[in-house]
Amino acid sequence: MGVSARVRRAFHDLRTEGTGTCRETSAVALGVFIGCLPVYGFHLLMCWSVGFVLGLNRLKMYLAANISNPLVAPWLLFAEMQTGAWLRRGSFHPVTLQGMRTTSTGQVGIDVLVGSLLVGSTLASLAAIATYAAVRRSGVDRDFAELVSRAADRYTGASMTAWAFARGKLRGDPIYRAALSEGVLTSGGTLLDVGCGQGLTLALLAEARRAVDGGAWPAGSPSPPQFERLAGIETRGRIAAIARAALEDEAEIIEGDARTVSIERARAVLMFDVLQLMRPEEQDALLAETATRLEPGGVVLIREADASAGWAFAAVRLGNRLKALACGTRHQAFHARTRAEWHECFARCGFRTEETPMGRGTPFANVLFRLTAAPDASAGASRSAPPA
Repeated sequence: MGVSARVRRAFHDLRTEGTGTCRETSAVALGVFIGCLPVYGFHLLMCWSVGFVLGLNRLKMYLAANISNPLVAPWLLFAEMQTGAWLRRGSFHPVTLQGMRTTSTGQVGIDVLVGSLLVGSTLASLAAIATYAAVRRSGVDRDFAELVSRAADRYTGASMTAWAFARGKLRGDPIYRAALSEGVLTSGGTLLDVGCGQGLTLALLAEARRAVDGGAWPAGSPSPPQFERLAGIETRGRIAAIARAALEDEAEIIEGDARTVSIERARAVLMFDVLQLMRPEEQDALLAETATRLEPGGVVLIREADASAGWAFAAVRLGNRLKALACGTRHQAFHARTRAEWHECFARCGFRTEETPMGRGTPFANVLFRLTAAPDASAGASRSAPPA
């Protein structure tokens, strides 16, 4: 067994141990409690030991223990110190220079330790309630949750970060569930994912195809869309390499810019959060070329933000800025449109448009546009008018 396979297996074992609503809830709650204890440097050892003895998920425990990360720890310690002082003496530490000079280190240490027990218990209880609700909610559709887990497991060989991002994104972003919904995509031919990133949608579709081919797709559930070929375009070389490794021979990952790479003929084209990264004239050009390369009966799925959505659009802008800073592209410009402007843009390119809100469970003003070829330009324009 190669190194990559051993790493994949190790992550899989860590992820799947201690499953079940009560065990997962206990793992997160105990992890938060341990993370609040002022024994820095020993949190990992404590999580591994307690998790092993109690049969809980040690990875989840340690991730929860990271509540005491560098950004939160100073505030956490301050709250624990003041809580401990109030519990022991009925008064808080004075937040003054003179007060700090007259307070002994030993007294502060004992206050922090005592306070950590109450603060940790409180935060652990809140984490338990939130985790229990989230696990029960995800259990409503265990078939999709299992599909997501298998798709995310493809990234364990890349890094823990890639795996965690894939799992969190696939579980939390409603666009992936929508892409597999009945009647959204039409099967057959090639599916092209423009701006595919790590290839999350492609990985999900590949796992769905495996389930169908292996007879493991849930009986009675609508069959997922299946394509003869999966392909993705990604500009970032490192991210494209991650997608390529995760999908291997199940999808072709093209490293390049959709504005300069010729769009191949396809049955379905995906553009999730892609157009906003282009200038308006580039958006029009890409959509016009896509219209000429779409097979008869084909579909284009586009997820973009509604610039007229007030605070919900402001949340999108903030998320984009934070992502740009994290990726080292802080000068990236974003060009969003209102719902009405998106509809007008799609109509000019010869598309008939249906829309579905895609911000459920998130603070974002996202909309999923389903584009099909209009019988003629005038019909496209009239049918693309946004709902009142």
